[in-house]
Amino acid sequence: MAQLKIRDLYGLLSRAPRRRDLEQDGIRLVYDGTAVHLSTADHPDTVIATARTCGFVTGSWDVTAYQASVATVMAWMRMLDREDLIDVSPFWASAPALIAFTPAGGQTGAFPVIACPTAPADRRP
Repeated sequence: MAQLKIRDLYGLLSRAPRRRDLEQDGIRLVYDGTAVHLSTADHPDTVIATARTCGFVTGSWDVTAYQASVATVMAWMRMLDREDLIDVSPFWASAPALIAFTPAGGQTGAFPVIACPTAPADRRP
């Protein structure tokens, strides 16, 4: 899980290219223990944006999610206090895996992922 300020996560997701700019419909989010990095599925090694985490540190993770879901997540985040913290984590209790967003209030938003290399082998999408 990565813990970020909502404004920082919103800024990160707002840097995702529009769908017409992608050959594949996917964005890649990589958490390395200190920051969440954004790239696209078709160019996973080219970091577009980075958001520093705050709060406690957990294990790193890597997901590729549907880029089309970014607008929905951002619309939901506009209703939240930008200074609050939000937890971002992959969830793989069942396939397909999800990326979950949980602000301080406890209301969780989630969307499915295309790939989650850090999920256990039997839970990968």
